[in-house]
Amino acid sequence: MVGEQRGRVAVFDLSEQPVDAIVNRLNAAMQQAVKGEEFRKKFETTGLVLAANTAALAQGARVGMAATQAQALIPGLDVRVADPAGDEAALGRLAVWAMRRYAPVCQPDPPDGLAIDATGAAHLQGGEAAMLADMILRLKEEGIEADAAIGPTYGSAHAVVRFRRAHRMIAPDAVDAAIAGLPLAALRLPEALIAHLHRMGFDRIADVAHRPRA
Repeated sequence: MVGEQRGRVAVFDLSEQPVDAIVNRLNAAMQQAVKGEEFRKKFETTGLVLAANTAALAQGARVGMAATQAQALIPGLDVRVADPAGDEAALGRLAVWAMRRYAPVCQPDPPDGLAIDATGAAHLQGGEAAMLADMILRLKEEGIEADAAIGPTYGSAHAVVRFRRAHRMIAPDAVDAAIAGLPLAALRLPEALIAHLHRMGFDRIADVAHRPRA
């Protein structure tokens, strides 16, 4: 499992595409990895927007918004019924593809990402930057927009890639600088705790970093 241990961890954000669609459109190498498996779907929906691409977000759609509200806001919006169980299984198959091609330790980062332990593996791909660029390019060639960050811990890479900071390559001694300006949500804390910290006047990671514990 990829955890908070020191090393080099890459996190990929694939939130603009339903994960099952990602896997179905991957290249021949991925198809071999999942050969013989059935792609059965059991549809269910909460009535909420669970994912949206860049175009929909630019027109006002938001994750968590009622689907009917999004449809009223954006005429002609293409709405697909969510399949969380299918997405989870497909994300696992995508992790197998990444594990076979890039690094021996890779796991899904639910609901729509991957985490790769690149420690000792990135040099085989020409270095960290080259490895990230190659994977992003291969996904883009299949029409999949992906983003990635790599850092000394899962938490730092996850925070940076999920909250759209320009700093994608995080040096071991640069974690504080990379995440200090990010919102508290980047720490993956429970929503109730984040709300409590907001009421206390804390909004950014820098506001709570290195403060003495009570």
